[in-house]
Amino acid sequence: MRVLHDISATLSPRLAVWPGDVPVSREVRMRLADGDFADLSTLHATLHAGTHADAPGHILPGGPTMEALDLEPYIGPCQVVQVVLPPGARILPEHLPGPPEAARVLFRTDSYPDPERFTEAFNALSPELITLLAAHGVVLVGLDTPSVDPFDSQALESHHALFRAGMRCLEGLVLKDVAPGRYTLCALPLKLEGGDGSPVRAVLIED
Repeated sequence: MRVLHDISATLSPRLAVWPGDVPVSREVRMRLADGDFADLSTLHATLHAGTHADAPGHILPGGPTMEALDLEPYIGPCQVVQVVLPPGARILPEHLPGPPEAARVLFRTDSYPDPERFTEAFNALSPELITLLAAHGVVLVGLDTPSVDPFDSQALESHHALFRAGMRCLEGLVLKDVAPGRYTLCALPLKLEGGDGSPVRAVLIED
């Protein structure tokens, strides 16, 4: 039997966003309850709210934006890896249990347990880990925190390492109920012209 694991954060006004970024809000413009012919509302939010993909243009001048990205990295065989690290630590190559087993690797750190409460001491990726994963043919890396770089990073080394290697990333995943192992990932971003990022509805399929 096929089992679906929804690993997406719920978009709501309660969702925590990066300090200073635009929070999620929904403006209701028409209501069936008010006698209108339909419910109609407008969404306002940062493109990096909750579970989302970054485009290379997010940090690279002239880098491709969301509408230009190949969708292949966002769907296919995936491995979930669980790590237990001190708050704020980067994931290093030695934290891997072994060579990657799929072209998409998601890290469960449990260091950002509540999407509605922002915490700065989350785990992040290391450039060394990204180099190793790229050498093994990994095309996408994701994790259950707001960023692949630590909160206080201004150089964004891991973002740069990912995009230099031609890899893609997912941030803000919800993996607390997902066991380590092999799955099929489907996490397609929106086709946003000029988009530096995009919310995704990320799902793991367990056969």
